[in-house]
Amino acid sequence: MSKAELAAEVGRLWGEVAVQAKRATRPLLEAEGVTLPQAMALHTLQTARDLGRDCHMLASTVTGVIDRLEGAGHVRRERDQRDRRVVWVALTDEGRQLAERLPKLVEQVGRSFAVLPARELEQMRGSLLRVLAAAEERGEGR
Repeated sequence: MSKAELAAEVGRLWGEVAVQAKRATRPLLEAEGVTLPQAMALHTLQTARDLGRDCHMLASTVTGVIDRLEGAGHVRRERDQRDRRVVWVALTDEGRQLAERLPKLVEQVGRSFAVLPARELEQMRGSLLRVLAAAEERGEGR
């Protein structure tokens, strides 16, 4: 197998791992009455300042996700006191409790790799960091 073919195969396999993780996570989220984008938003709101960037969602997608979470009582919108154009989104107590119960997709992906020995995981981590750095250098990480 050529290097290009091997790289394509690794990319395909990563995609399959991500799909499996989504499939494993989806029923757990559905049991709580939320979608994957809503769960990502709830988790991100615990620490983030730029929801769209941190969740990798378009502004229009974020608006719809926040509308549904607000309607369910999980978040509230608050206008910035100094700049009324800025709207902050905060978790309600109910939303915070829900976020703590929800599984995180990245953790599910991580569990998929638990079958590998630590040495292989360390090597994979180093390789992935190099791939991400190269993408950033090419301007693809933005």
